[in-house]
Amino acid sequence: MSHSIRVTYDRSLVRRALNRFMLQRMGLTTLFGLPCVSLMLLLFLLMGQWDWWLTVVSFFLAVVVVTMVFIYWLRLRTSEGFFEKAKDPSVTFIFSSEGVKTDSAIGNSELKWAVFDELLKFPDVWLLIYARSGYLTLPTEALSVECKEFIEERMSEKR
Repeated sequence: MSHSIRVTYDRSLVRRALNRFMLQRMGLTTLFGLPCVSLMLLLFLLMGQWDWWLTVVSFFLAVVVVTMVFIYWLRLRTSEGFFEKAKDPSVTFIFSSEGVKTDSAIGNSELKWAVFDELLKFPDVWLLIYARSGYLTLPTEALSVECKEFIEERMSEKR
């Protein structure tokens, strides 16, 4: 048994998927922790209690923030590179018991279910994660109930 869907990507869908992926990987603690540490450092600076260890903490905080922004920018450029390469931003997915086949204007591929690490489910998009940092973006409106159940079943068999 196999299920086939055709997805036409746009930049907003790609960005939404990337935002969901990055937020899930970073976590809310990081999202809220970095501004709190930054405010605490600013408070120490304004109070005149700056010391060498605060300089070290500030340096590492800056390195973390710059690295996160660079990773986001790099992933966004890579994701949006698809639009520059493909005249037709559509991808056909075929989900079978062996794996997932993709076919688009820039080529095709076949991934076995064994390469997928996890399935991240959000209300508007599902992300099939492979190699811990790559993912296939599947908008939920393109997935039938049967197809969703099939994907969930294949991913649950991996556990």
